[in-house]
Amino acid sequence: MGASSLMTLGVRAMSASYAALQVSGHNIANAAVPGYSRQRAELATAGGQFSGAGYFGKGVDVQTIVRTHNAFLAREARSSASLAGMDDARLAQLGQLENIFPTGERGLGHAVSLFANALADLASRADDLSAREVVLARASDLAARFAGADAQLATLQQGVREELGATVATVNELTRNIAAVNQQIAAVKGLGQPPNDLLDQRDRLLAELSQHIGITTVMADDGSVGVFAGGGQRLVLSNEAQPLAVIDDPQDGARAAIAIMDNGIPLRLRESALGGGSLAGLLRFQNEDLVQSQLQLGQMAAAVSGAYNAQHRLGVTLHEPMGSVPAGDLFSAPLARAVPAAGNARDAGGAFLGQVSITVSAPAELQASEYRLEAAAGGGWQLTRLSDGLVRAVADGDEVDGFTITIGPPEPVAGDQFLLQPVTRAASGLHALLSDPRDLAAADAPTATANNGNALALAALRDQPLVGRTRDAGGALVGGSSATDAYAAVLAEVGVRVQGGQASVDLSRALAAQAEQTRAAGSGVNLDEEAARLIEFQQSYQAAAKVLQVAQSVFDTLLEATSG
Repeated sequence: MGASSLMTLGVRAMSASYAALQVSGHNIANAAVPGYSRQRAELATAGGQFSGAGYFGKGVDVQTIVRTHNAFLAREARSSASLAGMDDARLAQLGQLENIFPTGERGLGHAVSLFANALADLASRADDLSAREVVLARASDLAARFAGADAQLATLQQGVREELGATVATVNELTRNIAAVNQQIAAVKGLGQPPNDLLDQRDRLLAELSQHIGITTVMADDGSVGVFAGGGQRLVLSNEAQPLAVIDDPQDGARAAIAIMDNGIPLRLRESALGGGSLAGLLRFQNEDLVQSQLQLGQMAAAVSGAYNAQHRLGVTLHEPMGSVPAGDLFSAPLARAVPAAGNARDAGGAFLGQVSITVSAPAELQASEYRLEAAAGGGWQLTRLSDGLVRAVADGDEVDGFTITIGPPEPVAGDQFLLQPVTRAASGLHALLSDPRDLAAADAPTATANNGNALALAALRDQPLVGRTRDAGGALVGGSSATDAYAAVLAEVGVRVQGGQASVDLSRALAAQAEQTRAAGSGVNLDEEAARLIEFQQSYQAAAKVLQVAQSVFDTLLEATSG
């Protein structure tokens, strides 16, 4: 063995130590980068060289640079981040919803009380025009409170749609970037060495994507990763990304839905198919929390306005001679809608062929629910109450839960569906109808100007069960709550939703932080360890340099011996 062999050993040792120093330096430089995975140089003993005296070692080789990565922990971190993103998005919207139903003097319950107080005052001064003016003012304020709350809910709905649009744009940008990194990784796969920094970049993109939508991943042979939504829909395959879009809900165009674009054709994704993330949180808020608040508000508006209208029509106005002008309604009629599904049959001009409408017939019996009307399997029509899934057969003219269904003409065809909304937007545009104080029907008979019988009956409605009444087996009305109690129930339910949302956020954030901490503990950079490795590799480098120095000295000695 000559001096050249010793030099080769020294050079290889120095190269290996230098490579290890480079990797540690790279780790230290990226210690604060989110999602960075610690790297290390993999060294292996070079094959020995046979001689008559045995095998002599040829030093060390740098085989590859590997990253410390645990796929299971990374997947768990992404999954918990999806749940946290969903809960965060919902809680942010719940906070805005809570502001629409204030307590105290700004609340609907207070407006109902003021209106009832004005009616009580009218009962004591039935012929007083100033007392009548106060009643009209309180009625107008009450209607404005209902309509204002409905308008705020509609604004909140529009905000959810805009938030969905912004989030979908972010998701599409992330999936395009993942597809691009996939292409880069596949391009260098043939070189035989893992592109560690590209793999980290892709993992960071996947982690960010999971905050917006729940995902699963499948690794391909070329190093690329397939990304699928929670329901199995393809988002990224190799270097191709499938974009998402915000579309109108097929059942109610006022609400938004998420679709995946398949060759330009939108395929709707249900909330459950999203798996988690902020998209699922926004849809859950829209389809559950917001809809429930709209239903409860509309139920109150329809029941309260309907009860006061019905009682007012029984009275006598102040116009002379008394009874000459019939009493009318105090409030406008609530808005009840039958919304055709987007896929219903249409004519050549695009208009829906089948027609369905609903009218409120018994306001006190209206329930806080929507209904789905569709053709039954054996013919006829089937109505599903969405709040509890109750199914019943119905026909044209049937009355259900306080509203009457009119089917046709023309009658819908098989396969058509309608979303019935007897109370969803009942508060929309609600307003007081009377402007002349003499139009108020305080009397119950055309006798004397001071007759206050109907005013007393109107004032008594304050404490009567007006909202959410039902019929027992014998057909008698039972249950229900007063207007103020109904509003208190709305406040309580919204408060419970907010508290539950906060508890979910606290839990999911803690789980996400713990999962990320566990992932980082296994693959993150520990600066103390890296500092120790630097010293170790520095000493190794110095020792290798000493080998070279000795080899050079031996070589010089040989030269001197041979030259003499």
